[in-house]
Amino acid sequence: MISNPMLYNGFHISPNLRIGAWSTGTEPPTAEQITNANNIKSFFALEGWSLQAICGMLGNIQAESTINPAMIQQTHRSRLPDSGTDLDTLPNAVMKNFFAEYYLETGGGYGIGLVQWDGYTQTTTGQQQKLVAYAIRNQYNWYDGYTQCYRLRGEWQLDDQYGFFNPVTVNGHHYTFATYVTSTNSPEELAEAWQRGYERNAGGLGYRGTNARYWYNLFTGSDAPDPVAPRPPKPASEYPVPDGQDDALLMILLTFAKRRKPAKCPLRKI
Repeated sequence: MISNPMLYNGFHISPNLRIGAWSTGTEPPTAEQITNANNIKSFFALEGWSLQAICGMLGNIQAESTINPAMIQQTHRSRLPDSGTDLDTLPNAVMKNFFAEYYLETGGGYGIGLVQWDGYTQTTTGQQQKLVAYAIRNQYNWYDGYTQCYRLRGEWQLDDQYGFFNPVTVNGHHYTFATYVTSTNSPEELAEAWQRGYERNAGGLGYRGTNARYWYNLFTGSDAPDPVAPRPPKPASEYPVPDGQDDALLMILLTFAKRRKPAKCPLRKI
């Protein structure tokens, strides 16, 4: 069984543990959160987003998932294998079936990933969870942090068609997705614009503005981590493996171990 949390494609991930503080308003982020936040910042900076816009989004991601791409909302987790605590039991197919079962019963979704995607996407085979459907369509793993960066980039680029960002006005400034990503207004204001325009959660702003200011100060300060080169999402596989290991070999060993049956006799045949 694969230990959690783990480093996968450059992101620290864990489906069963919060990898750090709920918000920077209560305690500083962990080293794992800073690594993940820097990955996200580096990715969207290369896409032309302003640092203020990135930090406004990060302030919300901090509150939604503790910047953990593998975070699963608690709702009905008991229906998942091992109650959703081990990534080797949670490939795309399992998460797809989990959503279908939950959606048929409640008519709603469950949140997963950095921004806690919920709801569904209509596909040729029926309704599927938004992030999982994207991962399946592109043959990525749903919990890969870069899969989720790619999904967010697609939402921004297709906003006029799909309306992922509900236009809002904050402090007299009107925000669509297109105007949000280039804005140089304060990180606190942009955190509120993201919360009201994208997340639309019932909990309100909370510490999201404080979080956003923390990330902005970090990335403009003398101790700012160096930008990193974004990676492509890893191809979908049944079992996740940590960085630095031979994926193909470990996949074979894991598959063999799961299928191997114990010998009927402990004695070696001579």
